[in-house]
Amino acid sequence: MEETEIVKADEKPSLCSFEFNVTIPEEDDAFRTFQRRYVFKRNVIKSVGFGLLGIGFLVSSFIYPDQVMNYILFGVCAAAVALIWYNNVKIRRSLMEALKILEDDRYIFTLYDSDFKIETVISEEERNEEGFEEIPPQTFELNDPLLDAVEKEDKFVVIVKKATIYVLPKRCMSSEQIDLVREKLKAINI
Repeated sequence: MEETEIVKADEKPSLCSFEFNVTIPEEDDAFRTFQRRYVFKRNVIKSVGFGLLGIGFLVSSFIYPDQVMNYILFGVCAAAVALIWYNNVKIRRSLMEALKILEDDRYIFTLYDSDFKIETVISEEERNEEGFEEIPPQTFELNDPLLDAVEKEDKFVVIVKKATIYVLPKRCMSSEQIDLVREKLKAINI
């Protein structure tokens, strides 16, 4: 008589699973990818708007050289354009500084046929700390329209709801796992 493997009703077979960590340079590159994909276009539109407005004030200052307000408003528009682009750098630096405390954290990525799960690895020492709260695994459907994925040379970047970034470093995967992840993430947007 053949033995059959007993699978719990809530368990489903995984295609692959691996443990990983994310370094600050990987996070930085992933955030730059996110900014290029979602922030850059909006910043260009704002910059063009303020730039055109500033040029209008500059032209007006040549026509009416006695109107000091034209020079002031031109300066305000130029400062607005500079601030738009500086904010990207400032936000990225602040985020990388905040993420330094998570650099040693480890995660487990599990890929299924129609979804994937990312969970945080918690050590026994952390579990025994006072005030410890269990971190539930995050599960995402591959056909979710709010998911986006980008394959880079050394990582996969998964973006959720244009707000949360997950970095899956290829250095933590075997070549078979890379191929499986690539194939499944193609359904998202690679």
